Amino acid sequence: MKRKRLLFIGGTMGVGKTTLGKYLVDQKLENAAFLDGDWCWYMHPWVFSDENKKMVINNIQFLLNGYLHHSTFETVVFVWVMDQQQTINDILSGLTGDYDFYNVSLIATASELKRHFEKDTQNGIREFNDLFGALRRLSMYQKINSIKISVTNSNLQESANHLIALLNAKPEK
Repeated sequence: MKRKRLLFIGGTMGVGKTTLGKYLVDQKLENAAFLDGDWCWYMHPWVFSDENKKMVINNIQFLLNGYLHHSTFETVVFVWVMDQQQTINDILSGLTGDYDFYNVSLIATASELKRHFEKDTQNGIREFNDLFGALRRLSMYQKINSIKISVTNSNLQESANHLIALLNAKPEK
């Protein structure tokens, strides 16, 4: 049996994590599963608290472990706004099994991120006012221990091919 691959795709809101992750699983990878961390954080009212953050991390670990231990899946793609190294470390600390880990941060210029937001706003995906928070978080990804992939002047196919090449290369651990 092939060794499992776990791919984290982080990046600020609106940079294209979900689009790229779904595209990889739907079009490029065989026997792959997709998890968006936002699914584990969806609640009303949305309240950021230590208790809720711990619950969300536990939910993510539970789901990722389920995919990693399932015999069908070779690759698990996880996307989320992971702008602090501690968040990534916390998730990884609760994962079990034998897998190769790949950690990627999608980055973009401010103008590219604004273009993404304008498109997402037109499609009703997000509020344009959220752009300012996303722009503030852009620089945080430089501090993350990850492979940086710029989506500026890059289309979905090019970004996906970059990640496929990464998955076929030597893993981080």
